[in-house]
Amino acid sequence: MKIYIWGTGVMASKYLETSEVKEEDIVGFIESKKRVDSFRGKKVYEPHEVKDDYDYILVLVDGFGREIYNICKGENIDTSRLILLDNWEWADGSAMNRPFRECCRKINNANIDVKKIFPILQKWIHARNQEGKFIAVYRNDSDFIDKDALLNRERFLGEVYQYDYFRYRTFELMANEILKQRVEGNVAELGVYRGMFSALINAKFYDRKMYLFDTFESFEPGEFQEEVAKGRCESTMFADFKNTSVELVLANMPYRNQCIVKKGLFPGTAVGLENESYAFVSIDADLEKSTLEGLRYFYPRVNSGGAIFVHDFNHSGLGGIKVAIDKYQEEIGRMLCKVPLADSCGTLVIVKQ
Repeated sequence: MKIYIWGTGVMASKYLETSEVKEEDIVGFIESKKRVDSFRGKKVYEPHEVKDDYDYILVLVDGFGREIYNICKGENIDTSRLILLDNWEWADGSAMNRPFRECCRKINNANIDVKKIFPILQKWIHARNQEGKFIAVYRNDSDFIDKDALLNRERFLGEVYQYDYFRYRTFELMANEILKQRVEGNVAELGVYRGMFSALINAKFYDRKMYLFDTFESFEPGEFQEEVAKGRCESTMFADFKNTSVELVLANMPYRNQCIVKKGLFPGTAVGLENESYAFVSIDADLEKSTLEGLRYFYPRVNSGGAIFVHDFNHSGLGGIKVAIDKYQEEIGRMLCKVPLADSCGTLVIVKQ
């Protein structure tokens, strides 16, 4: 058997330590862009140098499955003999590590009995591509109740939504109840960032005004530095959240004409909206003071039967959210009706009674 190994890094080294492939069976190694001339005593090739004198190419690279597959197609490398360690991606083309029915697709459909030929490698592939990292893999086995669910639509099948399926699906089920009970009011999000959750809210409540509260320029510097000083968030977050704009957010909105942008520092941006009422609100402000101000403004204006989702309530790296919830309950002198979710960042659902 003649084999090329694509990759000269950690994954390739670990696999070769299993001795599943004999040294004498290795024709050579491949790198997308050659960094060294040899590896483990074998020549390293670039893709255009690969000759048709092999049985299989084992791609032992962490990620980049689609990129390497496309390189092979471009260089006329026979993909029917290509085995990708990472062979699945989300339906929108973003990388992932497991199959997930209609939300995901195979990159390479080569008809190779990997389990028979390379049983150890098959176990690696299975571990990366089956239940493990993305708990959302289970959702299609149980959540058939709503055939018209937004999260089954093509625009919401990507990694952003499916990775945090329980947060977004719980929102949709909550919204169904709000609509069924005919709860009045518009919808809003405080802390929009790039508008991923806002787009889902806008799609579900398509006939209601959608208020978008954000600076669209990251956090207020003073408040952010206070949180960093208290050890409640990482200093790198400020730069991370600058990667947005009003134009980018509005481009994500399915019903853009319903959206009202309130750019600037909250609660100053809520001036003039004192008589507004809401059926659903997302508070995703990450910091204590902004979250507390959000609760002070929105909770009294959410109609009975409506709900507020407070993101990051159980996030180990954002300690100010719980403090804000506790302070607000002390201010109003009673407990809120709270349901914590086990989603990726620990959303808290507050139902207005």
